[in-house]
Amino acid sequence: MMHYFIYDERCGLCVAFKEWLMDNAQAETFEAISFDDPRIPQILRGKAETEIRESAHVVTPNGRVLSGHSAILVTLSVRWWGRLIRPVLSLPFLDPFLRFIYTWISKNRYRLSCRLRDSKQGGPERPLPAKDLK
Repeated sequence: MMHYFIYDERCGLCVAFKEWLMDNAQAETFEAISFDDPRIPQILRGKAETEIRESAHVVTPNGRVLSGHSAILVTLSVRWWGRLIRPVLSLPFLDPFLRFIYTWISKNRYRLSCRLRDSKQGGPERPLPAKDLK
């Protein structure tokens, strides 16, 4: 039973999540595919390219497409704690909140990726302005 996890390979945050998923998923349960993979139009039939590129997606073995926070919830099941919290996070009244959080992260993913990279490297690439050095 293979799931496809479709992600933005230009986004460091997305790549880090994909690596976590692939490190934790059992063999043959997830295949990670970037937005630029030539199979994407076939796998995500009916979705416009802009719609494809705005969030992560999971395609289940039966062909169901989950996007955004719904896709992330599916991926949590690869860990025991994810299987415990997924039913709680799937409660209908939490959906608007999780959608809001995911949308904000998705829209800011390149900025967040830079901060993630900078924190791993010990600071920003460009020098801080003089006013910030005081």
